[in-house]
Formats: sequence, C-alpha cells, structure tokens
Amino acid sequence: MKIDILTCLFSPEAVTSARTSTDLAEELARKGHQVRVIAPYPNRPGGKVFAGYKRMPWMHDKAFQKFQVLRVFSLTSSESGLISRFMENISFGISGALAVLFLPKADVLYGNTWPIFAQGLLALVCRLRGIPLVVTVQDIYPESLSIQSRIQGKQSRLFRLLRWIDQKVKQSSAAVVVISERFRDIYIQDRRVPAEKIHVIPNWIDEGQVELEPRSNHVRRSHDIPEGAFLVVYAGNIGAASGLDAAIRAFQNLHAEQDIYLLVAGSGSKLHEWRNLAQAIRNPRVLFHTPWLESETSGVLAAASLFILPTYGNQALVSVPSKLITYMLAERPVLCCAAEGSELAEMVRDSSCGWVVPAGDAEAITRHIRELSRMHPGDLRTRGINGRNFALQHMTRSALLPRMVAIIENTA
Repeated sequence: MKIDILTCLFSPEAVTSARTSTDLAEELARKGHQVRVIAPYPNRPGGKVFAGYKRMPWMHDKAFQKFQVLRVFSLTSSESGLISRFMENISFGISGALAVLFLPKADVLYGNTWPIFAQGLLALVCRLRGIPLVVTVQDIYPESLSIQSRIQGKQSRLFRLLRWIDQKVKQSSAAVVVISERFRDIYIQDRRVPAEKIHVIPNWIDEGQVELEPRSNHVRRSHDIPEGAFLVVYAGNIGAASGLDAAIRAFQNLHAEQDIYLLVAGSGSKLHEWRNLAQAIRNPRVLFHTPWLESETSGVLAAASLFILPTYGNQALVSVPSKLITYMLAERPVLCCAAEGSELAEMVRDSSCGWVVPAGDAEAITRHIRELSRMHPGDLRTRGINGRNFALQHMTRSALLPRMVAIIENTA
C-alpha cells in the first residue's frame, strides 16, 4: 500500500508531534507499506533550520533509509506572533499541497499539519485527486486563537470564516483523529462531523525515553540546588499558551521559603519576557535551564520533586499539553493549573497523579506549593506512581500506535 504522511513536524525535531509522526512512518514501513513523508526542514523548537540542512525548494532527506522523506520549503517562526506563524502555516501549506498534487498518487494520506489554512489546502488537493485523508487535530482552532486574544470572539467575521473552513476540512476528511473526548464532542456537536469518522487517540511517547533513575544527573548541582530542596519543575515550550507567568508570580510570595525552588527548562517565544519577570520578583530561587538538550531530558525530569503544568486562561478547553504524558512517566506528582471541565483537569484527577488549581491563579499556586513542600515524601511518591501507571496503560507508543496504524490501513 502507498501511504503519504504530510507532517509539519518530523524527526530530528524532538517535540511530541514530530516523534509520533516518525513512529508512524517507521511502523507503517515495518509492516511493508511504501511510505513517503512530506515535511518542512527541521527547525523546532527554536525556529532555526538545523545544522546540516540547507533550505531549498525541495530535497530528499538521505538520513532515512526505510522510507522516503521529502523536505519542502517553508518559512520558519522563531516567535509566537500571529503574522510569523501565519506565514509559516501558509508557506508549508502551499509547498505541501503542491507536492501532493504532483507526486505519484498515494492510496491514503495522513495529515498532521498546521490548522485551518495548511489543512484546508491539503484537504482541497486530496479531494481533487481522490485521496482519502486522515487528519489529526492537536488543538481546536479558531477557538484557541480567540482564547489567546489573537483574534476577536465568536461573533466576528474572521472567527466565523475560520470555523467554517475548519468544519469543511473535517467533514471532507475520510477520518478525523482527535486527542481527547472533549475534542470529539466539539466536532460532533459544533462542527457536525459524523461520529463514525472521529477517532480518539491521545498523543503518546515511547516509555523508554524517560529514565526514572538516570546514571548521571548533574541538574541540581549545575544550578546549586541542594539535594534536599523541594524543586518545582516546568519542562516544555515557553510560549504564550503555557501560562507560565502565573507560576513565576507565585514564587513572589515564596521568598521566605529557602528550600523551595522553581526550575524552568526549555525555550520559546516568551523566554526573554518571563526571564525578566523572574528578575522583577527578585526570588533568586527561580532558575532557567535553557537550552534544554534532548540528552538532558531524563536528568531534568528526575531532578523534580513536583511538576507544574500551567495553562493560559481557558486554553485547556481547546488543547491538551502533551508534556503531561512525560511528567506522568517520570513518576513525579503534578500541580495542574487549568480551567474546570477541561480534559487536562479531568485527566489529572482521574489518574490521581496530582492536584488541580484554576489557571492563572498565582495565589492558589503559591498556597499549594507551600503545602505540598511539607507533605510526606511517601504521599508525593504515591501520586507519582499513580501517574506513571496511568500513562503506561493509556498514553504510550505500545498502547496507541497500533490503533493509529489500523485507522490508516482501514481508511485506505
């Protein structure tokens, strides 16, 4: 079977969506399918094309032997500004759509691309060529843009136009893969997509990527954090949707607690702004670990006493941060800051892996961190074990990849 994977993120990028697309290509090729991947030049999370790649209109990536990878031109975005993200979206949308239009026809296409515009162009070309499209949804747009105040609300013409495009893309697709039950309900009730088209498959990671006790862990020592200190860790993209500023502001009221630290590991468009915020609150125990290298993942995670997972406003109602899976597999408890009724809040409660406070509530975050720092270590460990057991059962590659492969094969 000839299977195309058009993905806006792909190996060697280390973000979750790139890993899942890579896992999918490898597994489909292992099963004997003829797999072709269409992807931009690797540049995430920093927005700069990786060393060893020279951006051209297109090129065959020789780094992959078991399947073909075609790199196509795309602008990159080093910040989360609306204009730069739109240009990245539309440029890859055009390049990817042209590739699908002129390359030999596939039996089925799996699309993991930027929402609305790039997805719309892909859906149009697949319809013209009669290629069944399996499209995956990582965030609900345009609702996510509205929540972040990047566009006006539901009554604006732009919102209604973007929602209409999103609806038509999903209605025309042969299958729609969403990452949560809430997303499924939105597409059935609000977008009127037939229920039989929609499949719920959360993001996954390979459980082997997270070592519980890495052989060498110098993270605390490199930042002068005492081994006995209570270390709160945020590990992930430092962008607008993360709501990390509330977690930093929470430490303004923790000056007196000499044994409580916050370590922010990662990079992103808000790094400079939130570093300045950390300096403004003048708590010397708010520290940054950037750049965060992939080889340091297990060390950063194992150093934590508690993970913090903040979100911006109602963002958790239209997205599910994949970093929660990594936190759970690291066997540490999680303090989640999310809107009530969100899939994220429900997952933390259902798994008994941590606690939930309202998004953006710095005072509630302060209060919980202070209380949790005094909790018996055994009780904290129990929450961590609960999270890992839940993730191993529901959110790992071995549990979910076969289901995704079956959807693609059955659609073809």
